[in-house]
Amino acid sequence: MNEPYLQIALDNESLEDAFHTLRGGLGNEVDIIEVGTMLILVEGMRAVRIMRSCYPEKIMVADFPLSVTHFGPKVLAAGTQFVTMFSPARREVKEAVLAQAKAGGQDVQIELYGDYGESWDFDDLREWKEIGIKQIIYGRPSTASGPWTAQDVEFVRKLCDMGFEVTATGGITYDDLEVLAGLPLYAVICGRSIRNAENPAAEARRIKARLKELWS
Repeated sequence: MNEPYLQIALDNESLEDAFHTLRGGLGNEVDIIEVGTMLILVEGMRAVRIMRSCYPEKIMVADFPLSVTHFGPKVLAAGTQFVTMFSPARREVKEAVLAQAKAGGQDVQIELYGDYGESWDFDDLREWKEIGIKQIIYGRPSTASGPWTAQDVEFVRKLCDMGFEVTATGGITYDDLEVLAGLPLYAVICGRSIRNAENPAAEARRIKARLKELWS
């Protein structure tokens, strides 16, 4: 089983701050660069285009959760591999944006918004699978805190067993990787644990080495 990709989320409020996050070589260490929602709201799609030009070899995500069809071409035009969709968006919107993405050799990720049973359930997931959605971003419930638990892992396992490529996020640190080991994850997002490290690039290398060790 291949180890998951390591993704950094640029949840910054300016391009200057985003490049500060990527300082010291961090941008070269991670596998996936996510241009976050707030950064796009403040700086516009130019933030995505600039990141794409600076890191052309990286997998890139534009995290601008689409909920209407006509925004799709504008976001996809920035050339990222993935765009995100708002999970409560109507089925016909999901189908249309997915078709737009596929036409350009790109793809869609749906982040599970809100808690299970309130904003989405497994019937929704089965519907998305029928549409052709392959990628799911699972963030721990907003009520969760502390290390990842066996209950979190079991939930992610169910998503993987349904055939989705799952990205896990929500306060993941180096120490959480062991409990996630063995899951066929597409990627893990380590945000604060990397950004707040004394040497972010070194911490990314440490995490990537641990991923390789645990998933080998």
